[in-house]
Amino acid sequence: YGVGFDTKYFHDMRASLDDVSWRALFINEPIERESLLFPEDELMYYNGVLPEGGLVRKYAFCDVAWGGGDSLSMPIAYEYEDGSVYIVDVVFNKGDKTITRPIVVGRIKHHMPHQVVFEANNGGDEYCDAVDSKLRSAGVRINLSHRKAPSNQSKVSRIIQAAPDIKKFYFLDKKHRNPEYAAFMKEVTSFVQIGKNKHDDAPDSLAGLSCIAGNRSGRVEIFQRPF
Repeated sequence: YGVGFDTKYFHDMRASLDDVSWRALFINEPIERESLLFPEDELMYYNGVLPEGGLVRKYAFCDVAWGGGDSLSMPIAYEYEDGSVYIVDVVFNKGDKTITRPIVVGRIKHHMPHQVVFEANNGGDEYCDAVDSKLRSAGVRINLSHRKAPSNQSKVSRIIQAAPDIKKFYFLDKKHRNPEYAAFMKEVTSFVQIGKNKHDDAPDSLAGLSCIAGNRSGRVEIFQRPF
């Protein structure tokens, strides 16, 4: 309307504000800042350039969803010799299985992780088997497994427990995120410890990923038989 509030103005404002301020001032979605578990300024970021050497393993965790408002969330991690973990890519999609399965299969074929774990709750084991079948038919063999989330612990408690490890991950900075990655990070950084979360698929998948990251192999040493 010629008064300066055009699309570029709002894009500039969104780029200059943190997500909490942007949502409170312009989207009418206020968040209690003190209860945020993953404030933007407490996470670590990188510019899309990975270390040149020392890659130890690649892995992913998939929190399966079947549509209906929930998102299938699958962060993909590269881990290096110094223990640093980079979240290089994510699948974050609200579609049903006919939409998400080809995406998950394609992303696994692209990154070729050493291990992918699917959360088995709510039919995740079936989803895992279908993905495995698609990969095998394409001649790709990947270590896929599924496991149930503990029934004696709430999802929020699991995420809070995993928070210190999640904060050690390196995430892509804002300049290098695609829309899918940006939506994933928006859900992570808006997750609250106290109060109600509209969605928690992204932080929950990171909690699952942290279990894989913490399950490192022991040292193997060759020695002579004592007898």
